[in-house]
Amino acid sequence: MTTILHNTPALKASRQLGITGNGLTKTIERMTTGLRINRAADDAAGLAISNNLGADIRIAAQGRRNANDGIAYLQVADGVLEEVTSLLTRAAELTEQAKTGTISDTNRLALDLEFQRILTGMADIGLMTKFNGETIFTGAAKTVSVGDYSPISIHTHAFAGPSPMEVLGLTSPVDSITSVSAATDVRPKLYAAIQSISMIRASIGANQQQLTSVAESLGIQVENFTSAYSQIRDANMADEVINLTKFQILNQSGTSALGQANQAAQSILQLLR
Repeated sequence: MTTILHNTPALKASRQLGITGNGLTKTIERMTTGLRINRAADDAAGLAISNNLGADIRIAAQGRRNANDGIAYLQVADGVLEEVTSLLTRAAELTEQAKTGTISDTNRLALDLEFQRILTGMADIGLMTKFNGETIFTGAAKTVSVGDYSPISIHTHAFAGPSPMEVLGLTSPVDSITSVSAATDVRPKLYAAIQSISMIRASIGANQQQLTSVAESLGIQVENFTSAYSQIRDANMADEVINLTKFQILNQSGTSALGQANQAAQSILQLLR
């Protein structure tokens, strides 16, 4: 039926042109933002899942940073205790020198000066070694939060307090090498102190290895979470380029079709001439 009141072909063409325009707008938006989901209406379920994944990514990444901070904390402690071991070894060397009968008591007094400096130096290390403003060798455990894994407790054992060296069984100036007998008595204490430091370092090494393993696991989690997040949230640029071409062609053809539909209605006027 031919009519001028209701141009049904033009209405259909207009409606389809609107659909094409919306598709073209969304495609351009996705290509501009790089995201497949820009609002909840694009994919409500996908948005909810990707938001949870986004939180998982942030939490796992922060847990990994926490683990690395814990490793740095332990590395500071281990490096300091390595120096303490060197000082104790030097102190043991001085006791051996003081025990020999070929030197005088005056020489032993000179050796004892260095010996006492070693003891007070190690005490200062125990008191002043800090990480992020806090003394490390207090014996208090610290808890490292590592994402969804169980928190890891790390501690460097006591090597501080009013008399730090008493923790290692040494006291300045009570322990000295001013005589053969004094040097002989202090030798076992030095060996015990070296053994104590070695055990502390072994514990620190075990904690560090545990944190390293957890940090690597968290790194893997971040990679996998990010991959899943990307699959849901990110736009496939190859598909969007195809859609862009399609909608551009449909938009041009739809505009042409709408013009033809309007032109067909106007042709009725020819009957009145």
